[in-house]
Amino acid sequence: MAAIKFMARQAFDALGEGKPVPEPLGVPVSHVRSMSQPSSSAAGTRCGVWECTPGRWRRQITQAEFCHFLEGDCTFEPDDGEPVVISGGDVIYFPENSLGVWDVRETCRKIFILFDESATA
Repeated sequence: MAAIKFMARQAFDALGEGKPVPEPLGVPVSHVRSMSQPSSSAAGTRCGVWECTPGRWRRQITQAEFCHFLEGDCTFEPDDGEPVVISGGDVIYFPENSLGVWDVRETCRKIFILFDESATA
């Protein structure tokens, strides 16, 4: 398989209309836009770009995730741990089953990789 190159700015420009998050916690309701490229060898692994508007909501992703926030201001409040303040330029790793609440104060954009932890080497 050949390498796939994409420009983050162009990827964000090509995103469709945002959709409301599945479990909002009040108003405003965050809207999310994203696109991803699946792995050819691990069904649950994918990489892509993600954008989220202000609001509070429960994180739904249970896979491990590595991401680089390009823009924005938010806090992730894990169910079992201290809140993590995140802003543009921050790189974050969420271990598998990192559940909690997002509090997005300024529209966030990130590049991400979700990992299929069930894949064997």
